[in-house]
Amino acid sequence: MHSLTERFTDALHHLDATGDAQPMVDLTGEDAQLMKLNQDHETRGPEGARRFWEDYRNVFGELETTFTNSAVGERTAALEWESTGTLRSGKPFSYRGVTVIESDGSDDGPLTGVRTYYDSAAFIQETAGTA
Repeated sequence: MHSLTERFTDALHHLDATGDAQPMVDLTGEDAQLMKLNQDHETRGPEGARRFWEDYRNVFGELETTFTNSAVGERTAALEWESTGTLRSGKPFSYRGVTVIESDGSDDGPLTGVRTYYDSAAFIQETAGTA
């Protein structure tokens, strides 16, 4: 699981910097389930992963994610992070969250699940002043 955790963080940093979701897609198994639990947003498999990660990245202008802590088990890892940058509007933001990734337990296997939990206040404030 440790190697998959490193591949996941590398792929996310690539997505942040370039907007290219392909490394995240490449990590995703055919039956993987990806969910953001504060919304009705769930996708499955590599093509679902492409939509999931592109939708995520399209919210932002500049984006940088720092992983601050992790707990890695045999089949599951919880990765704490903080992201900073700008929203597409140019407004600066900072928010924190946790992403739980799952695998079949092998270091070179695909992701079988991704669940992300985060503080959505940065995004709510962005839309609160518009009517």
